[in-house]
Amino acid sequence: MPFTPPVECPICRETLALDRTLEDHLVGSHTQREVARRLAAVRERAEVRSVSD
Repeated sequence: MPFTPPVECPICRETLALDRTLEDHLVGSHTQREVARRLAAVRERAEVRSVSD
């Protein structure tokens, strides 16, 4: 059986229990605004990186 490393929340850096999904954690622990802010930040960094290449 392959080893699956634990998942870390990209917002709060909490390491999730092996039986918990990132989706469940995000819905239960973070507001929609926190998740949206994180997604926007990741997208902005990706756009800046691709322009500079």
